Amino acid sequence: MEYLLAWRMALAKNLLRRNACGIAEVAERIGYRSANTFSVAFTRHVGLPPRRYATSHRS
Repeated sequence: MEYLLAWRMALAKNLLRRNACGIAEVAERIGYRSANTFSVAFTRHVGLPPRRYATSHRS
């Protein structure tokens, strides 16, 4: 289960860094039904909310 979470969050971080889509679409692409649920999980895993991560890690 931990591997799956790490893999999903790695995909999410990549999408957020590339500014490929919005938070809701990132959530959907990696398998979350709710952007809010994704946001909570992302924040717990990464330590930053997805929007803040995206603005501070853009390439």
